Amino acid sequence: MQNLVRDAIQENHMLSRGDRCIVAVSGGADSMGLLHALIRLNGIFKVSYRVIHVHHGLRGAEADRDANFVRSTCARYNIPCKVIEVKVLDFAAKHKLSTEEAARYLRYQALETEAQRWEMEEDTQKQVKIAVAHNKQDNAETILMQLARGSGLKGVSGMAPVRGRIIRPLLEVSREEIEAYLVKEEESWINDSTNDESDYTRNRIRHDILPLFISEVNAASVENITRAGKLIGQADQYLTRSAEKILKGIVKPSGAGFEIAVDEFRKQEPIMRNYIIKLLVGMVNRTMKNITSRHIEDIADLAYAETGKHIDLPYRLMAERLYEGIRVYRKESLNAAKEDEGQAPCGRFVFRTFPYRGEPVPNGKYTKWFDYDKIDDLMEVRYRQSGDTIELKGVGTKALRTYMTDAKIPQEERDAIPVIATGNHVMWLVGHRISERYKVDNSTQIVMEIRFEEEE
Repeated sequence: MQNLVRDAIQENHMLSRGDRCIVAVSGGADSMGLLHALIRLNGIFKVSYRVIHVHHGLRGAEADRDANFVRSTCARYNIPCKVIEVKVLDFAAKHKLSTEEAARYLRYQALETEAQRWEMEEDTQKQVKIAVAHNKQDNAETILMQLARGSGLKGVSGMAPVRGRIIRPLLEVSREEIEAYLVKEEESWINDSTNDESDYTRNRIRHDILPLFISEVNAASVENITRAGKLIGQADQYLTRSAEKILKGIVKPSGAGFEIAVDEFRKQEPIMRNYIIKLLVGMVNRTMKNITSRHIEDIADLAYAETGKHIDLPYRLMAERLYEGIRVYRKESLNAAKEDEGQAPCGRFVFRTFPYRGEPVPNGKYTKWFDYDKIDDLMEVRYRQSGDTIELKGVGTKALRTYMTDAKIPQEERDAIPVIATGNHVMWLVGHRISERYKVDNSTQIVMEIRFEEEE
């Protein structure tokens, strides 16, 4: 197995000499196999490792056992270890997520936070990597799950070996190979009892569906599914690059969004039209998470619809058939841009974090500092919405609508002002003020600086 891990690291340029890497270790066979293999291979790669174990607060004494097992293993390996406790059930209830989704989000959030902390401790200008232990079966399960959900080619391509700072050295290794490796090396592991349950979608695929493929269809099903996923991923990359070239020649700014020319759009193959539309939506909105293939197809169909027909989309987006084109825009912003057609009120946000050493807090209109450790919820960039509040000094929590009225912000401008918010609490009404809740004070250890840069 070590050779497979070594080859994956080298072929995908996951690690190089002098790198720093956080290893996510649950205590199960996969993560223990990954940790052991990385340690054994460190004579080649010369990497500094730290281990993070995320305690989800879900399994009582069994979860405490897991954390203690990881701690003792790291002590034996002489590797720094940190256990991070998160409240999955509270987070899931607050954000209307499944337990599985909430645990995954909080796990990656914890890993990302620790990677950023390490970068601030030792500013070497090199990104800290995060190694996770997804294996070949995990990848096959992901592909089947995405197929069942109706994902496009990108989703069905499975997991990427490298995604940003995340690396997956075990993607070409089977679960059986990992366990055999640990037995051979006389290394132990522990089993998470929830892995044996069928309550979670992935577990049902793992315990019921994939074994049926292997026993009844083809013993090499896992190998064949993951190989198909790799080919699909290559096709997706090719189609995306081709669509980008076409889009450049047929797109232009339009109101608070972008418009593509219908005549040229109609000339493309159906699959290429869908890729063009995905790119068009991506130019207006940062995430495609809730944009389904059905949304994409409906927007593409506007090329053959009458002028004025429109489609409501997630994230307050709208697609509209114009006389010579299809426009995608954010509904709140269109009126603000009407008078200056083609100039969208947009820009970009730049985020950075750093240790606070008592420096004066800047008072710039478009640069603000926040206490990073006080931000304990999902942060999003959006426009105002019903129910938004902001916390003011000496006043307490106030409805954002009321604040805007008191601040004499013109009614016609309010829907075009970006906000950064956690849930319905506004951290920053851009160009105006920030919430008292997140201000830097004498107890601040880490600052998050957010800078808004208007496009000229």
